[in-house]
Amino acid sequence: MRSGLAAEAGKLTDLFRQPSLQEQFDQAGRQLLLVLGMELIHRRPKVPSV
Repeated sequence: MRSGLAAEAGKLTDLFRQPSLQEQFDQAGRQLLLVLGMELIHRRPKVPSV
């Protein structure tokens, strides 16, 4: 299906290419860091307002 979409996309062909293994690994790492960061922020103790 990707090859058919890429053939019809003209200048936007790169949008439909299969990401490389390195790109998939990098994306998974970014998503993991995002989730861990959000979890750390969520669990941070709230500072009472004075």
